[in-house]
Amino acid sequence: MRFLDSIGPLLASSAKERVKQVPVRLLLAVVVAWAMYAADMGRWIPLWLAVALLVQAFELVAMAPFRRAEPSRRRFWVALALASTTLMATTYGGMALIIWSSNHPALVTLAALTLAGGLLTNVASGIGSRTIFFIGGGPYLAVLTLMPVVKILQGNTHGVVVMTLSAALFAGAILNVYWRVHAARQAEIQSRAEAEERLEQAQAAMADRAAMAAIVSHELRTPVSAILAGAHVIRGGKLPEQREETADLIIDAGQLMTGMLNDLLDHSKMEAGAMSMESRDFELGDLMRDTARFWAAPATEKGLTLEMSGGEGDAVWLRGDPYRLRQIINNLVSNAIKFTPAGTIRLQAAAPGADGRHRLTLTVTDQGAGITPEAMSRLFTPFAQGSAEVARTYGGTGLGLTVSRELARLMGGDLTVESVPGQGAAFTLCIDLPAGEPTQAENSLDAAAPVLARRIRVLAVDDHEINRRTISLVLQPLDVDLATASDGHLALALLAERPFDVVLMDVNMPGIDGNEATRRLRASGGLNAAVPVIGFSAGTEAAQVQACYAAGMTDWLAKPLEPRKLYDALHKATSSGGQAEAA
Repeated sequence: MRFLDSIGPLLASSAKERVKQVPVRLLLAVVVAWAMYAADMGRWIPLWLAVALLVQAFELVAMAPFRRAEPSRRRFWVALALASTTLMATTYGGMALIIWSSNHPALVTLAALTLAGGLLTNVASGIGSRTIFFIGGGPYLAVLTLMPVVKILQGNTHGVVVMTLSAALFAGAILNVYWRVHAARQAEIQSRAEAEERLEQAQAAMADRAAMAAIVSHELRTPVSAILAGAHVIRGGKLPEQREETADLIIDAGQLMTGMLNDLLDHSKMEAGAMSMESRDFELGDLMRDTARFWAAPATEKGLTLEMSGGEGDAVWLRGDPYRLRQIINNLVSNAIKFTPAGTIRLQAAAPGADGRHRLTLTVTDQGAGITPEAMSRLFTPFAQGSAEVARTYGGTGLGLTVSRELARLMGGDLTVESVPGQGAAFTLCIDLPAGEPTQAENSLDAAAPVLARRIRVLAVDDHEINRRTISLVLQPLDVDLATASDGHLALALLAERPFDVVLMDVNMPGIDGNEATRRLRASGGLNAAVPVIGFSAGTEAAQVQACYAAGMTDWLAKPLEPRKLYDALHKATSSGGQAEAA
């Protein structure tokens, strides 16, 4: 039964090919009848023609379901179709053997041609399946084997050896041709399937990109609108008391936009296999307390309670990527606050240790509406939301959970979810991490501009006017002597004319990029050959950062530039230690 099930799908192409062979078979039947008449076998002609017509009619009926657009796969019809193929070959092969035994020269020739034609037509109709070929060609091969035997039984042994060898060579040639044609057909089918799969993948990718463009363009309008509105309020200056509130609005909108762009960049890096993880020591309690402190205000503003458990006792030092861990937790807590109308959000952590390793488990539980099974199936799909209503109500790119799970897996763990509709959801991050060593906590610097010992001369190099204006605005509180250049050529010309205390160099510029400009500056031997160069770029990969230092830069900052980090870098570059390092 399983054999019939496997053959059924292959009969469609065979049935279409065999119906094309009907005129040839009918013509052959007439030719055989004419040859029988010439050999004084006229009494057998009506019987032969009747059998040939009946067998052909039976095959047409049996193969009919498989010639339709949706061929029948029922076992009865599969068995009937195979029986008709066998009967057709047996009828014409048997007739070939009968007229072969007559020893009439014309009939002997016709018998040989009948066998050759029968085998070749089965090569065409059975090209898609070896089983179908041997079912249809087997009787012809059997007749070919019996032909020398018939001659021996008739007592005519003259030339039997040559006849046997000729039959074997012909059968071998037919089989060789079929094997090559069948292999070529299978290769063609496989290539076509692969091409169709690639086409489907390309179409899916295009659809994903279109969805991404639509979602991102829609979501970016919200922070952009807030930034523009806030800027117009500040520019108008009609309500000075709202300036601080407006500035907060712009900052929040900028952070929202930065978060979206970071998700997009992270997703692109993961697709390209270019995402890398850091490995440094951190304390679990600090990570938990920082997270709770960061999200306490948004939760309270919505009337929610944010509870934290874990990390309160003895310090637990781990070694991993705390920045990426914080990114995952922030995504989970942000979603929990977003989808919980009222109640409590729990952030739990545990990291039991053994043999120098810790099993870190972080769980974020909300009291929202929960996740339906349908939404669960696409929960971690890029640019997909739980439902159209969720997308309209809450917005977002739909990348947060996708990026979070991929980050978890890159760190050797996983992110899972349990949810009952109407009872909230619990997202759990599990990662095995090695034990870390206690380190000195870094001091967080105030965003306020430092007081420099003297007025410094700064050259800012960036090909985008908006970036140059941004740097100028951020450096205004420092009262620096600022010059700007729009490309590497202009920067090198200015650096050859007058001295500077520090250079802010954009890495990615057309023409001479920041790395090349720095290399040329260091090799020039001019008055600014040893000046500190602070590079800044949106490319944050370790290899890209290392390339900046290899080019001769003394420091590096990530875009978008944060004022606090820029002030810190300037202070470091213009201090005695920074100057000595640059020299």
